[in-house]
Amino acid sequence: MKHFTIRRRNLLALGLMALLILGGCATYSRQIVLRYDPITTSRFGGGDLYLINAELQPPTASGAWAIGNTKNAEGVMMDTLWSGVSPAGLVQNAMNSELSRTGYQVIPAKKAPDLSNKVVEITEATVNVDQVSKLSQINANCTIRISLTVMKNGAPVRKLHYEAKGSDLSIKDRDRLAETMLRNTMQDVMRQAVPDIVGILEQ
Repeated sequence: MKHFTIRRRNLLALGLMALLILGGCATYSRQIVLRYDPITTSRFGGGDLYLINAELQPPTASGAWAIGNTKNAEGVMMDTLWSGVSPAGLVQNAMNSELSRTGYQVIPAKKAPDLSNKVVEITEATVNVDQVSKLSQINANCTIRISLTVMKNGAPVRKLHYEAKGSDLSIKDRDRLAETMLRNTMQDVMRQAVPDIVGILEQ
């Protein structure tokens, strides 16, 4: 009976240790929702502006887009990060918010009418968010690359390319880190792109 009690006590101790270890593991995001906050504060332009996203990148069979991975501290793949909005859609939504603040009447569309006066077309967009889940923290890296074509009166005027990168770690609110990194990096891209777009359109 004494042997049984010692064995049960040892099993109980092992079980408690396992729970403590699992409880200490960092939580992390599996699906990312971009809650974008525009950074533009000044008005520069005006009139109708067609913002074109032809959605050239189809979703996976699940109806979502894979935009990154979560790995453990040893580099072993744990999960895929998903977005219900395509990379180009994320860019379009952010750019809509920013360009609307500059004074344009932004019209999101898949195709612009012929001879439209002002058009910005998203020709390429890649979004990648990678996380490393450690025992007590999450590390996240985000890279966003976009290509745009600015058109006036139906003719291409300028092709633009932008890239922004960001990285951070979190101990608290770990499940929000990927979303925060995505928002901050998208703001960095918009900080580059919006002044250029407005300058070209208003020449």
